[in-house]
Amino acid sequence: MIILFDHEEIGSRSAQGADSNIAKEITTRISEQLGGKTQEDHFRAIRNSLVVSADMAHAVHPNFIGKHHPQHHPRMHEGIVIKINANQRYATDSVSQAILKSLAARCNVPIQEFIVRNDSLCGSTIGPMIAG
Repeated sequence: MIILFDHEEIGSRSAQGADSNIAKEITTRISEQLGGKTQEDHFRAIRNSLVVSADMAHAVHPNFIGKHHPQHHPRMHEGIVIKINANQRYATDSVSQAILKSLAARCNVPIQEFIVRNDSLCGSTIGPMIAG
């Protein structure tokens, strides 16, 4: 299943934004329609799900190279960028990251890792909401 949210630019607080209850509603409705599934089955399915936060990553601007970790510069046309943050500011966690890397390796898809510098802000809307 894929869920695409709207209104990140305004904090994701809308009926179809990441800060709404739409993900909970949709997954509950799907579980109910499967028939014979208990609430416990639903909760287990959610906990066993893989969550990957997929959005765009800006390539490094040559005038602001110092704003990025030297080993983690997102580069144009060099593969999918996995955004990593120890404080869970992006929804992708270590498990989903490992699975994504494994799938990409099988298909020869290049992967880049982006880690924001500790003194910079990142992921303020969708990532933390979905990670929670």
